[in-house]
Amino acid sequence: MAATDITLNRKPPLSSSNKKMILFLLLVGCFLYISWLQLGKWFDRPHLLPPSPGLHDTATLTEAKVNEILQALKRHVPAVNQTQLELTSSGAHSLVTLMNPKENYCVGEMVSVRVEMNDFRGKPKTYGGDFILARIHSPELKAGAAGVPEDFNNGTYRVNFTLFWPGSVKVSVLLMHSSEVVSALWRTREFGTDKFIFTGTFRNSTLQETSRCDIHLSTNETVCEFKDERNQELFFCFKPKTLPCETLHCTTSRNSDASCLTDAEKQLLKRSAVGVKIPNDFKDMTVGDCKGRVPQAAGKCELGMSSPTPSGFFHSGRWSSSYCRMRSFQNVSDMNQCLQGKQVYLRGDSTMRQWIEYFGSTLKNLKCSHSSEQHASRTASDKKRNITMSWKNHGFPWVSVNSFFITKGMYIFQELDRLAGGENTVVAISVGQHLRAFPLKLYVTRMVIIKQAVTRLLQRSPLTRVFVKSENTRELKSEMVRMSDWHGYIQNLALKEVFRGVKVGFIDAWDMTVAANTFSIHPPNNIVKNQVTLFLSYLCDDS
Repeated sequence: MAATDITLNRKPPLSSSNKKMILFLLLVGCFLYISWLQLGKWFDRPHLLPPSPGLHDTATLTEAKVNEILQALKRHVPAVNQTQLELTSSGAHSLVTLMNPKENYCVGEMVSVRVEMNDFRGKPKTYGGDFILARIHSPELKAGAAGVPEDFNNGTYRVNFTLFWPGSVKVSVLLMHSSEVVSALWRTREFGTDKFIFTGTFRNSTLQETSRCDIHLSTNETVCEFKDERNQELFFCFKPKTLPCETLHCTTSRNSDASCLTDAEKQLLKRSAVGVKIPNDFKDMTVGDCKGRVPQAAGKCELGMSSPTPSGFFHSGRWSSSYCRMRSFQNVSDMNQCLQGKQVYLRGDSTMRQWIEYFGSTLKNLKCSHSSEQHASRTASDKKRNITMSWKNHGFPWVSVNSFFITKGMYIFQELDRLAGGENTVVAISVGQHLRAFPLKLYVTRMVIIKQAVTRLLQRSPLTRVFVKSENTRELKSEMVRMSDWHGYIQNLALKEVFRGVKVGFIDAWDMTVAANTFSIHPPNNIVKNQVTLFLSYLCDDS
């Protein structure tokens, strides 16, 4: 990442003498180019290797892939402009109906419910786009699984569930946001870019100065540009009065009062409840183990497997994958044996940091570094078993009142390009929570660039194991415009599309937290434990 002083104002016109000099240099350049072409005829032979794509070609391919994904995601965004609350979707006035009901059901069956969305007057909606989350659960069994909603774009929805366990099973459908709220959230995300104020701290041994930083700065003043030339990732800071750009030490952020919402949209969001349970018109289902309906045994967990929805279920608080066979890793000795000799690189946000914290509290011989700085990098090691582990946050933007330290090669793709890889190298990545408030293109571009770096890593070292963890749900009271779970939902759809067909292990944290009904930016320890267990099941399925 290069730090450069640039001024974003117009340059003065060239003088007459400068124009003559430029013309002369152009003529000389043309003569040398023609001479080089003629010389090339003497060495006219086929290349042994095709030329590698240049920076321009890479950027063009990235842009094309990003635009393709963004175009596909647009079908999930309702185009409505309705701000009268009584005309918007109301969870309390809507209804969930069991389709093709019967007295008893069998484990392994699929059941569907119909959601009829009404407005606050009780009248049927005629268009879709509502954001709903659904699950089946048995509280006494500590069991739960996510449902798969299908939008018919006419005010009705179908949600499909797979019955994974026997017992009395409840259905719960939540209206997270009405389509009208979703439309407002989308508009403010794409066009409102000043939701945070980032402050950069520049310092050397004797002086400290601050200035504003951001992904974009519209100004005629001189700014510092922090840019990765290969992938065009960049951000800016106003140049401090005396210190050079390369002395940027850290950034912090706070919420901005700026908003592109209309007054009517602000009132709509203020009056709209989040996570309203839609009433059912049926009783709990009775599910039993039926002869002839024994679920097929899943194969071992292998990198490159597609992760379906639902990707699994909880029972007795333990996650079981729906598509591969998991080990329990209940014993510390099994975990140590699996990790022996491994170098584990955990990269991303603080939900990824939870993994190294979990390993550190579970594996007593894994000695962890400690820092008074909340977002400082973490390391852990077990010298006896040759286990090394590290966590490092992803690159700018990082949304926090606490210091985010600017380091050389801070982006995940830069670290991946420096890794030699190997059969004992393991990488796990999770990015998303800090990018929810920014235009979706920023997130998709970031993940496409990371995917390209993963591909390069696997090409030079096919035995390296790489994992991608999706975002999880967060608090229902989270500030809606910046951090709504709808932003996380749409980013997870993008994430799956970006890594489709890539040989990585996918940890569907979203599916787990919907199934468990945990709305917390940092999921409880049991959720983290089950994420890690799935991760280890990919690494070490010795059964």
